[in-house]
Amino acid sequence: MSRNVLQISHDFKGPFVAICRQFVDALPEDQVTTVFLRGESDSDVAESVGGKVHFLEQPGENLRGFKFSQILRLYRLIQSESYDLVIAHRYKGIYMAGIMSYFCNLPHLLGIAHEHNVFRRITRKLFVTFWRRQFKIAGVSSSVTANISQYCPSLVTEKRLYTLPNALPLNYEHKILSRQSARREMGIAEDAMLIGTIGRLVEKKSLHTLIEAFGKIEKTDNTYLAIMGDGPLLIPLQEQAAALGIVDRVLFLGHVPQAGYRASAFDLFVLPSGVEEAFGIVLLEAMIAKVPVLSSDAPGPKQVVGTSGWLFSTGDSQGLAGRIADFMALSETDRLQLGQLAYERVQSEYTHRHFSERLHRILADN
Repeated sequence: MSRNVLQISHDFKGPFVAICRQFVDALPEDQVTTVFLRGESDSDVAESVGGKVHFLEQPGENLRGFKFSQILRLYRLIQSESYDLVIAHRYKGIYMAGIMSYFCNLPHLLGIAHEHNVFRRITRKLFVTFWRRQFKIAGVSSSVTANISQYCPSLVTEKRLYTLPNALPLNYEHKILSRQSARREMGIAEDAMLIGTIGRLVEKKSLHTLIEAFGKIEKTDNTYLAIMGDGPLLIPLQEQAAALGIVDRVLFLGHVPQAGYRASAFDLFVLPSGVEEAFGIVLLEAMIAKVPVLSSDAPGPKQVVGTSGWLFSTGDSQGLAGRIADFMALSETDRLQLGQLAYERVQSEYTHRHFSERLHRILADN
């Protein structure tokens, strides 16, 4: 029987267009409406997400002081559509879904925790464990779920806590650019050694560690570091590269639409994120393109990589530099083998089919 499903997301920055799309694809028999609490209306985002999409257009970088007009619009939407299930991302989405359930008949609520320490505050803990006990909560990695269980043990005893890892959207693999096409777009020579990463230029991504490590390795004239993404740390990171004398070898590519499709350009993908990183969906985007991955040993990324890639100690630029140098010394055959292992890891754990099956088991669990 078809359900009417509402999906609430804080915004559509970073991976959240793909994340929202994976829920739409996993519920093909249901009518899914996605609401973005902040961000101006964007037809490209709406098309990428699929289903019905509404933009509440809350301005600013956060949702503190969420305007009454937006709350009223969300309330009217929920009242007019009579939703059977609400899927809420991040705590603001969880909070808004919970508040709306006070006034509207919302029998089933599923909150998705994308970060560690979401429920560290006592008010948040009480909200999902006492005031809104119809909530099921799912962490995007086992480390997030374990973290939630520390703060909200009753979710475990009441069997309301689950793990629902992210996955790549349906048919994602078919959209990946060839290595040649991706490099052509970037203006990178075919024979260049290209170390790459994708992510917001923010503190938790620890990109300064990657730049410092890149500055330590012995490089040829044809070795580059490419960083796809924008954010508030652009100038400090550029200044760091200049201070290390590698500014001509570090390519700040800015925001690249659908950047994951272009990860195929890299010889090695590096995720230097700090311990706050809860998953690292960009790892999957590189791995499905058969690009070898080197990640920090932060709990979320470590789980994603498994035994299919290399790890280094979080924040250890010297250790990271050594790992990059080791990779550069490998034969082409060994590099291809690492890429194949990464690809097989995604196929065994993080496909759309795996995500869909896990989601439906959670929804069916009473």
